[in-house]
Amino acid sequence: MFVLYCQCGRESYVVEQLRRKGVAAYSPRKLVTERKRGQWCSREDVLFDGYVFLDINELQPDLYYDVKKCDGVIRFVSRSQLSDTEEEYIRALCNGGECIGVSRGYVKDGILHITEGFLKALEHKIIRFNRRGRRATADVTMYGEHYRVTFTVEFDNPPAVPSISSGSAKHIPLSAGT
Repeated sequence: MFVLYCQCGRESYVVEQLRRKGVAAYSPRKLVTERKRGQWCSREDVLFDGYVFLDINELQPDLYYDVKKCDGVIRFVSRSQLSDTEEEYIRALCNGGECIGVSRGYVKDGILHITEGFLKALEHKIIRFNRRGRRATADVTMYGEHYRVTFTVEFDNPPAVPSISSGSAKHIPLSAGT
């Protein structure tokens, strides 16, 4: 997997051009919910502004020049591939070209627990969250650089801990021999 730097706001256009040339390219997107005029509304947003990911194993010279000719492409971030770990995270974030939806979770003892959605796989990467803003931020590395990526999370109440009713527990006295 290789990374391209392109003009901000033209990521989808670059991906479309590359796909027409037969190159598997992605610009990860996420669903963002925000409050406008007292109402919650949703919109799609680019996960990494100005970045497009090429899902190729080897960069041949003819492909290199085809990619460079695309309108909106500025440069390759690096001519080397991403590491296996970074590629795994980026491939997950690309989500097969689909938009990353809203995850669900709850907070217990100051820790965010994801119960469903995309963030369940990245739960160990979450570095902070905001209940009121319905956001969780994860740390992702690309070529050794850390990027903070914010996702939308719907917060639920923590699951109830089963309690023992007053009539079901019995007191068993300890004998002196134990």
